[in-house]
Amino acid sequence: MTIEDGIPVLETERLILRGWRADDFVPLRDMKKSPEMMRFITGEPMSEEDSWTKFLRAVGHWKIMGFGYWVVEERESGRTIGEVGFGDFKRSIEPSLKGEPEIGWLLDVAVQGKGYASEAALAAVKWGDENFSGKRMSCIVDPDHVASIRIAKKCGFQKTGVTVYHDSNVVMLHRDAG
Repeated sequence: MTIEDGIPVLETERLILRGWRADDFVPLRDMKKSPEMMRFITGEPMSEEDSWTKFLRAVGHWKIMGFGYWVVEERESGRTIGEVGFGDFKRSIEPSLKGEPEIGWLLDVAVQGKGYASEAALAAVKWGDENFSGKRMSCIVDPDHVASIRIAKKCGFQKTGVTVYHDSNVVMLHRDAG
């Protein structure tokens, strides 16, 4: 496995999961400006300021936590098409997810329906199995986001409950590491 700037590079048949570069900001910002992209995440488009803060958080997460999100690059085109990975976001949520690597993914609407999200998430989970020393992994998903619930289940996550986060119901899913 290749390491770039302390971040492992994961490769699948069609994707490269890699570290963050300054020129990734614009395509990721543009994705997050889309109401369709953000419908199940925040419910509204993200401002450039909020996108920048999330971008910097993603870059710093690897440095501080030793894990984080990868940029998802389409191997064939070299385009930045999304992000996938793990965070410890210190969410105000019950039951608490603190200390549990929480997986998430966001892929451009233009590439949805191609199986890229599953491919990227499965690669991330495989890395998690090899690096989280038996820690349970978690995931929260909007209950109406059927595609993301399906992806989480493909990755071995099981529904453990429904809770409220930021005044909205979310499905909690968990998976024991490898």
